[in-house]
Amino acid sequence: MEIVYDVLVVLHLLGMAGILSGVLIHYTAKAAAAFAAMLHSAILQVITGLALTGIASAGLVDSDVNNTKIAVKLVVAVAVLVLALVLYRRRDLADRGLVAAVGGLTVVNVIIAVFW
Repeated sequence: MEIVYDVLVVLHLLGMAGILSGVLIHYTAKAAAAFAAMLHSAILQVITGLALTGIASAGLVDSDVNNTKIAVKLVVAVAVLVLALVLYRRRDLADRGLVAAVGGLTVVNVIIAVFW
């Protein structure tokens, strides 16, 4: 089960990288693919985060679970997912700072993961 957990961690980190690369692509190249990258990466983040929490909570790996931290991270991740979905559906809203909010909330989630 350790291998599955480690693969999920890698996928979770790739999801975070995908969100941030979508933000950077939007600000540098204004490519339409940026919104799809943000959306799919946000979906990957939420799914792998839930799977990691489930595996750790079940006691299948040697990892402590802080339920308060997980709840805060889930709320932030769902907010990122909703914003990414809004941007994917309504690209005209990208100029209103929603892309910056997606990137900022993703960085906040990383900070929570590392320092909490």
